Amino acid sequence: MKDKKEVEYGGPKYKSQLKIFERMIVVFNKAIKEREFLLSDQINHEHKEKIIVVDLRISMCIKKRARLTLGGYSYLPEKMYDWEPYYEIDRKLLPKTVS
Repeated sequence: MKDKKEVEYGGPKYKSQLKIFERMIVVFNKAIKEREFLLSDQINHEHKEKIIVVDLRISMCIKKRARLTLGGYSYLPEKMYDWEPYYEIDRKLLPKTVS
């Protein structure tokens, strides 16, 4: 049993955020699959706009998950931390993990 002072980093900051916290990874995974499909189906950048929209959705998921995570960006799942957009997007719209 955990001591009251022992904190579990990487989980939600508050128990009330658990459903949203878990849903962010589901939305993220679904967007990644959609993006991969668009990239594999793309010829001559025909899906560029759709890919940018999906990348923005992914970016919002990462930012939201980091806000909910106790410990912030340092405790995001590796696949979220390593994600980068396919096409260039304004840096203000991207999570801190993207260089």
